[in-house]
Amino acid sequence: MIVVLLGAALALAVAEAPAPVVVDGVAAVVNKSVVLRSEVETVLDQMMQSEPVAQGGDIARARAARRSEILETLIAEKLLEEEVRKLRIDVTDAEVDRVVKGTMQEHGLDEAKLELALQRQGLTLEEYKDGLKKQLTKMKIIQLKVKNRVQVNDQDVKSSYAQRKTLDAGEFRVRARHILFLVPPGENGRAQEQRAKEALAQLKGGADFAALAKELSEDPGSKERGGDLGEFGRGEMVPEFERVAYTTEPGRVVGPVRTPFGWHLILVTERVALKAKPEDQALADIRKRLYEDEMEAQFRQYLEELKHAAFIERR
Repeated sequence: MIVVLLGAALALAVAEAPAPVVVDGVAAVVNKSVVLRSEVETVLDQMMQSEPVAQGGDIARARAARRSEILETLIAEKLLEEEVRKLRIDVTDAEVDRVVKGTMQEHGLDEAKLELALQRQGLTLEEYKDGLKKQLTKMKIIQLKVKNRVQVNDQDVKSSYAQRKTLDAGEFRVRARHILFLVPPGENGRAQEQRAKEALAQLKGGADFAALAKELSEDPGSKERGGDLGEFGRGEMVPEFERVAYTTEPGRVVGPVRTPFGWHLILVTERVALKAKPEDQALADIRKRLYEDEMEAQFRQYLEELKHAAFIERR
């Protein structure tokens, strides 16, 4: 989720020269609005913390690529803000709060646990709510301007169903437990890695994984269940975690494994073969997925149309 933080222009007093030096600037002009460089850099820093570059990766190149993506996202947000005013769309605090409460109930979180989960992503509760407000606004724009463009025909559904049956042959889901040692944003994680290694030594010495997870894990969602993450499929976990979980034989403990959240010890408990759904249910699921994919594609097209009609100067 991209969160926009509007920063004011900053001035530094230089000892040798009393005149102030402005260090902020304009990254882009969008019609009558501007995107500040400080906005881009703030979001970039958050992204680099929550989604660190893989070990050995080119950090400078990654920052440059992400900076460009963030600028385009912020330009799109400025255009959408204009559309919101034109269409007189409003998202109330009560609507946002209902979504927050629903999320907390779904995942069994109280406010303290929600804030801890957000902290792992470098977000405050207010930033999270701001992001939700943007998502709800996007949904309302889609209803008004995009939904009538979306069409999914029966042949597309049947073709996708045939492909899915082939891909699912021999596929499985995974049941696993983990012990997480959180690495707060900005920390290098060495202390947490050492704690994970010490816990791994205890497990090799015969300690019970579930009991140790209850004692040591810093994942509020699974700690009280002995680290049990339940059953999950591909694409449901961060890539670093999924890669290990899907390549580890059941019964083995692996780690420490680094993800954007911190260091994990992972115990794969079971591989669960995928059960074929009844054809009518499978077709309905595929139709829903294709509809959502087409909706997103049409929304991107709508954004491109807004950009084409706008005055945009990237600096």
